[in-house]
Amino acid sequence: LAEAWPPEMFLSREALEEASPSRQHGIDARLEASYRWSYCEFLKDSGIELKMPQLTIATASVFCHRFFASHSHGAPANDRYVVATACLFLAGKVEETPKPLNEVVRVCYLVQHKHKYESALKQIHQKDHLEEQRERVLQAERLLLHTLGFDFNVEHPYKHLLHLAKRLNQSQDLPEDSSRSLTQVAWNFANDSLRTTLCLQFSASDIANAVLYLASKLLGKTLNLRKDWWNEYRIEQLACDEISNQIMDLYDAKMDEPLL
Repeated sequence: LAEAWPPEMFLSREALEEASPSRQHGIDARLEASYRWSYCEFLKDSGIELKMPQLTIATASVFCHRFFASHSHGAPANDRYVVATACLFLAGKVEETPKPLNEVVRVCYLVQHKHKYESALKQIHQKDHLEEQRERVLQAERLLLHTLGFDFNVEHPYKHLLHLAKRLNQSQDLPEDSSRSLTQVAWNFANDSLRTTLCLQFSASDIANAVLYLASKLLGKTLNLRKDWWNEYRIEQLACDEISNQIMDLYDAKMDEPLL
């Protein structure tokens, strides 16, 4: 892959895995998936601590995926927690939910070192150490900006999901409880999809279609939907199946314990 992520194009899972720069450092697809899982958990926990909305956390996750599609996890300069901190800081500005750099650095550092919280707390309150962490994050942000090509446009599946769910509810005349359950399960699948590279493979609308399709399959007969309802909405079956399979793989796979 090129040094800058091309946001106007999507790549297959196979192409992303084969061309991953991390292979040059002996990091296979399974280990890279565990790294991806760890920085997504880190972003979620840090974002919650910073009281950032889910949309900002989701944008940070996409930025991180785009970064590591172009840069190796094995390069010393690409510490995934520092890169993820830079992604969260940038996402806050992009989504108009900014947080001061010092606050982002402190919170993210404590989340990263939560198993050694007391010593981490002492370290991050030392001026020299805070300055060092700030500079690392700012350096990572500069590389991130160039990797993204200064293109910060990220489309998430959430609005497409709500629109399709509304249309489905109206056409199928779903009871309110069923409608709420379907939308919530699909929303959860959309959140979980952020732990994969699906955002680099498919459009936001394709992912929205797939998570609603997957939710309807999971809830099954309790919804009383018409058989093959998705055909009415011109939902592409092959894309739905591929996206659904990758999301379900998350629950089947036991990720290697990530290195902290």
